Amino acid sequence: MIPPYMSKQKHWIYWPSIILATWVGLFLIYGWKSTQYMLDLYSEAASTMLVGESAHGIAAMAYPPPLVALYIPFVYLGESIQRVAMLGVMSCILVFIFSTIQSMIVGKKPLKSTIIFWCTVALVVGRYVTSPVENYSHDIVIAGFVFLAIRLWANQKEGTGGAVMGVAAACKATPLLFFPFLLLQRRWKAAIVMGIVTVIVFKIPDYLFTKNVGSWSGYWFSLVTNSLNQVEGTTKVSNWTVWNQLNQSLAGTIVRLFSTPTISNKDAVDIHLIVLQPQTIKWIIFVSRVAILGILVAALYKRPQVPMKMRRFCEGAMIVCGMLLLSPMSSKAHFFLLLLPAVLMVRFFIWEHRDWIIGSILIVMFVYGTLSVKDLIGKEAGHAVLATGSVTWCTLLAMLGTWRVMWVHQSSLDSS
Repeated sequence: MIPPYMSKQKHWIYWPSIILATWVGLFLIYGWKSTQYMLDLYSEAASTMLVGESAHGIAAMAYPPPLVALYIPFVYLGESIQRVAMLGVMSCILVFIFSTIQSMIVGKKPLKSTIIFWCTVALVVGRYVTSPVENYSHDIVIAGFVFLAIRLWANQKEGTGGAVMGVAAACKATPLLFFPFLLLQRRWKAAIVMGIVTVIVFKIPDYLFTKNVGSWSGYWFSLVTNSLNQVEGTTKVSNWTVWNQLNQSLAGTIVRLFSTPTISNKDAVDIHLIVLQPQTIKWIIFVSRVAILGILVAALYKRPQVPMKMRRFCEGAMIVCGMLLLSPMSSKAHFFLLLLPAVLMVRFFIWEHRDWIIGSILIVMFVYGTLSVKDLIGKEAGHAVLATGSVTWCTLLAMLGTWRVMWVHQSSLDSS
């Protein structure tokens, strides 16, 4: 029998070793590449916040002030050191996320089937997992907060989970979608704590880093308010443009399906079905968003008779799909969170029930998503498939697939 102190010592050696190995691996794959464009944008915005200058023309100021403030420690580092440090941060978050999936969703399974599980997950959503890593995107940081909050809720720590999700919402805004569903499920403690923490964290940069004119929060609200029009082109944020195949939100895909690309977009591939008036497109977007919210309400209003841990992760998976679809701008790096619905569907299909609907969804996500990358089918064809909203529709399928997991699990319990 191993003495308790030796077991604890082994634990403290194991996790730092895993993180270090991940860090070295990421550095060998990505550290030597000049792919830190996003990190440069964050550093520019953080430098602006630090000195309190005007934020006009700083692209990364489209992100909420707390997210920009997170990158202030990187300002005084050289480019190479920034890259190494950020890879270290991402290593910690990735180890946490994947260990959470292994311990709380997969559990103790035979080695062979576990390998099959992870290989299948990689085939279905691997491209979305690697995208924010190679681009040094903040989306891994947000994903870390989201996974931590869901994990805490799965362990019935409502207040703490609400606080963590409040930090995520203050840094990104889209996790605010969790708030109305906490209210819908009468999870008052989690909702109240989330709301309070969101407001406090969102305002902290205004007090720590004074802006020469106005406030950082006020500037962000004005910028976003003037950038939400997806149709008429009044946006002040470059990526929230009228026609951009990189925007895989529901609104972005609908615009591309019913309008022609702008002349300024050199990589654009015209895939429109018919050309509609801007006002008609607005109505289609509005109805589509209401439909997404309707699906979420229908799935989450009545608490399914699913074990608490699985229920919380399924609910979280559906809401993150809603976040990605309802956001005005969702680029490929944002879809790292598709990892959550993917692991739930693959786990259910391998170890619970070989449901043909879930199996079909996984195949479509693999063919339409993974096999359509430009490295496999060419740049022009890849852009064309992306313009059709391949990631958008895969996200919608992931949402419906997770709902199917909950529904089939409920039906199995009822029949038992």
